[in-house]
Amino acid sequence: MNTKRPTHRLFQIFSVGLLLVASIAFSGIVTAQDKDRPPDQQGDIVTSEADGIHTAAVREWTIEEMENAIPYPMPTLQDTSTLPGTDDSSTPDGEAGVIPGTPPQNTPGTDDATIASNEVPSYGRYPYSAVGKLFFRQYGRSYVCSASVVKNNAIWTAGHCVHEGNGRSDGWSTNVVFIPQYRNGSAPCGQWPVTNLKTTSQWRNGSDFAHDFGGGRVNANISCTGKLGFAYNQNYGKRWTAVGYPAGSPFNGSRMIECRNQPRSLIDSGNPRPFSIRCNMTGGSSGGPYIINSNAINGNVSYGYRNRPNELYSPYFGSAAKSFYDGL
Repeated sequence: MNTKRPTHRLFQIFSVGLLLVASIAFSGIVTAQDKDRPPDQQGDIVTSEADGIHTAAVREWTIEEMENAIPYPMPTLQDTSTLPGTDDSSTPDGEAGVIPGTPPQNTPGTDDATIASNEVPSYGRYPYSAVGKLFFRQYGRSYVCSASVVKNNAIWTAGHCVHEGNGRSDGWSTNVVFIPQYRNGSAPCGQWPVTNLKTTSQWRNGSDFAHDFGGGRVNANISCTGKLGFAYNQNYGKRWTAVGYPAGSPFNGSRMIECRNQPRSLIDSGNPRPFSIRCNMTGGSSGGPYIINSNAINGNVSYGYRNRPNELYSPYFGSAAKSFYDGL
């Protein structure tokens, strides 16, 4: 995993005319937030529009631009101590719940993942149909992450895919587009510009990986993709399917990949405790959903540890994640 974080600080500037067109075509909902507010335990939502940053792509990405985008570096942290993934000493911080998902219209059916680190069997089958590739720019460079449709007008991804986590108003991603069911350059459900990016105050201001989730508003074609449900305050020990578009070696980002496993380990500190599954997906898979019950997101690809190779960690989806979901 690449530990290098973006260092080039050239901020992308769009012309006034294009901004006016984009603001009319892809208007988002502005949530007033104090961008300098310190992190707290409630998962306060911060937004790109509150920082005065326009995020949506004003035109479609070309094939060449998509091919030249590089995987956003998978954050790799220093060595850590962990607990077994079946440890049950950490309890949810609220009542468990599941918001059901919705398959697309005329779907050929649903699939359960069965093989780790393999291409998904059918891009149009639910829940894979709701997963896609996220293209964006940060500080002058083009990157890719993964994301999923979770509402009629919103996608979910990792916080570091929407904001660098450096506490700055110019840390937001720009020229953002989501392509569901992306496969080797194709966009069967179209390209969706992403407006009004959101993340938690903990991530924006402090790179807190326990709150590394983000999202944005889209003009979604739910009949083509469907949407994932949302599960929160679940017990550890579930069986998750992680789905994403790894683009670092040995992958190339052209295909949707899945890993299905029970939790491998829990971080023995933090509130709430992040957890991992055994998976060798690389940079570019960040933000991809951890799916349970074949239809509900219950985590997202976030980061790894130097001394825990082939393990992908996700924030635990507790009450803070539920509040964030409600605010998308």
